[in-house]
Amino acid sequence: MIVNMKDIKDEGFDIKRSAEEIRNLSFKDHICIGCGICEKTCPVEAITVADIGPIVRDEVDISKINIDEDECVLCGMCSGICPVNALDFTIDNEPISEIAAYPKYISSAEIDDDTCIYCQRCEIACPRDAVTIARFLPERPNLVTGEIEVDVDVCNHCGICDEMCPADAIDVNRTPGEEDIVIDKDKCVYCLICKKSCPVTAIKAACRTCSYGDYDIDPEDAVTTGSSFIDDELCVKCGWCEEICPVDAAKVKKQFEGTLDVDQDKCTVCGTCIDVCPCNALTFPKSAGPATIVDNTEKQEEYCIHCGACERACPVDAISVQITDVDYTPTKSKSWIEKFEALKN
Repeated sequence: MIVNMKDIKDEGFDIKRSAEEIRNLSFKDHICIGCGICEKTCPVEAITVADIGPIVRDEVDISKINIDEDECVLCGMCSGICPVNALDFTIDNEPISEIAAYPKYISSAEIDDDTCIYCQRCEIACPRDAVTIARFLPERPNLVTGEIEVDVDVCNHCGICDEMCPADAIDVNRTPGEEDIVIDKDKCVYCLICKKSCPVTAIKAACRTCSYGDYDIDPEDAVTTGSSFIDDELCVKCGWCEEICPVDAAKVKKQFEGTLDVDQDKCTVCGTCIDVCPCNALTFPKSAGPATIVDNTEKQEEYCIHCGACERACPVDAISVQITDVDYTPTKSKSWIEKFEALKN
């Protein structure tokens, strides 16, 4: 017997069946992109995908998909064919993605830490917040050396050096009777702006690095180090990280190849497709100037994963998504092959 263990708080469900083996199907609503591929490929038509547009816009608070527990036979096909792993199917607590007998998409996203310069451009660009770059900056005193001191007998605590310091290394207390000036040498970059701006020439400073060169600076002390992490649960293999990486450290392999077309005559610029697209592949174009004709909705197909969520959500059928090729591991199962191939429109 299939028991529905739906948990409203998690906006998911947990369907279990016990026999000689324990099969379990659960749903991750926060990962689902509403593409409808599970509904299209379910062999017993047990899955219904809700209208994703209002859900994404927080107009309704419901789960993105619903599975009829009376119809579901726990075959696991929806989990294996979901392009973003929003459906988790296990047999005896082992995910089918780790079971060799079950086919799976051939896709990947990775960052080579040996090449990465930890600029964080991929982290900023990722539409799913799947990339995390931790970077450790060099110690400032290791990069610049110098000397600085204040003649307290001359200083009138006007605070000009405090306001002018670009490194925020100077703190001036101007309270009558409590006047003081403190320079944080860990922050100071010896730019000499304080010295040049002081109206009473109370500051003496010199930059040894500028005056004598970098001979006393160890090149290794100037290297930014760090680490990269891609959350496989959130990553949809859109390719933003690869496209934007300045040193080609990020590599992405997509599971689908295809086409994305927007009928500009039908498009009403409602923005639904932009809201539901999980990869920021659709945007409103920016005008190039007065009297310039622009498209209603602009596409950046290099970031499209051809999931079809935008096509499903478009209220005026202005979008057409075609999958021309699906890359998956070999399988002898005709039913699985038929469903994978059926994705090609």
